[in-house]
Amino acid sequence: MCPVSPHLLVLLSAVCPGATQPSYAQSRCTHRPVLSPTEDRLSTLEQHLREHPKDARAWNAKAVLLAESGDYGEALRCLDQAVRLDPSLVEAHVNRGRILLALGPDRAAHALDEFTTALRLSPDNTDILVDRAAALKVLGRTDEELECLQELVRRRGDSPMLWLRIGEIHTGRGRLADAVSSFDKALGLDPGLVPAMLHKAIVLTLMERWRDAVKTAEAATKAAPDSKQVWLTLGEVNRRAERYRAAMKALRRAAEIDPEDATIEVTMGRVEHGAGNLEEAVVHFKRALVRNKKNVTALRYLGATYMELQDWAEAAAIWERLSSITRKDPDVFDALGHALARLSDFCGAAEAWERARKLYRQRGDEEDAARVMGLGRAARINCSRQEKAARERKREERLMRRHRRTPGMGGRRRGRKR
Repeated sequence: MCPVSPHLLVLLSAVCPGATQPSYAQSRCTHRPVLSPTEDRLSTLEQHLREHPKDARAWNAKAVLLAESGDYGEALRCLDQAVRLDPSLVEAHVNRGRILLALGPDRAAHALDEFTTALRLSPDNTDILVDRAAALKVLGRTDEELECLQELVRRRGDSPMLWLRIGEIHTGRGRLADAVSSFDKALGLDPGLVPAMLHKAIVLTLMERWRDAVKTAEAATKAAPDSKQVWLTLGEVNRRAERYRAAMKALRRAAEIDPEDATIEVTMGRVEHGAGNLEEAVVHFKRALVRNKKNVTALRYLGATYMELQDWAEAAAIWERLSSITRKDPDVFDALGHALARLSDFCGAAEAWERARKLYRQRGDEEDAARVMGLGRAARINCSRQEKAARERKREERLMRRHRRTPGMGGRRRGRKR
């Protein structure tokens, strides 16, 4: 089989470009890239299948050509036929798994089943192990993915990309020392691997090893000076280290490379916020929203900053806007309740806190659910008083209007015509 990257839909083929053997079952795949399919190749395969309809490898080869042309549905039907004819045909299971994985994450579980079957048929095939790791990654089953990657290291030897992914998994699991060790192994094999530098810098920041983190991020900017991401990462590392001037300098360099990136403006706003410049922070968060009006991070920080500035009307407007985007975040409705309560809109606050209570309960956060339930109860009491006062005002207004219309009470008197 041809070696294939797990991140690309390059299918294993039983037919290689230039093959002239009449029996597709006997053809062998070289390590050259698969050429683009042509009408002639597909026509030749179909002619062969009319003469040899039980040739499972030919059905597999036809599926490859169809998949390369984007006809995934027909390709899967061909692979089903190949598997029916020969359940032990490894290539058909692998190709089916790769097509399913390419169709989206909702097919990843079925793809994993195909790769597992293929590995059972060909346990020494490390290409299939790579595919299985890719499916596990999509499914979020990182412990099993890690086992696959470690097995690949044992079988294939060290690879910088394998160690990079292993480091990412350790980071997600909170095993920060193991993550740094993995990134160091990746960089030992490829000193210029910028993603490993960036991941390592972030992990060192999480470990509060500020000097090492800054040094690693700066090394990345030297390795890839035209990359926006390296300057953005350097800015974030400096922000976390409270080196605000250096952070802004790096972020301005990132903005020169990509002036339209909302994330850069958000990070600038966080730098200004950390430095205590709340008004400047608001400016950057607003700029981020100009670039992306649904940027959840910008909205969240802008709402929180307005609350710190005690601009409750603006804060309420932002939280209301955010609640229409993130409908299942209890913290957003909690913040909205606080902002509305500050504006004496207790009825609106009661509704927001009730929504927050339900969402906290769904999340299993009983403590916060109880907290907002108490706030909501107090808001409803004040809401009832406001509604009662409003009804009383309306009643008094009706009485005043009636009073003005009553003869002898200051109203206009109607007399008889003379």
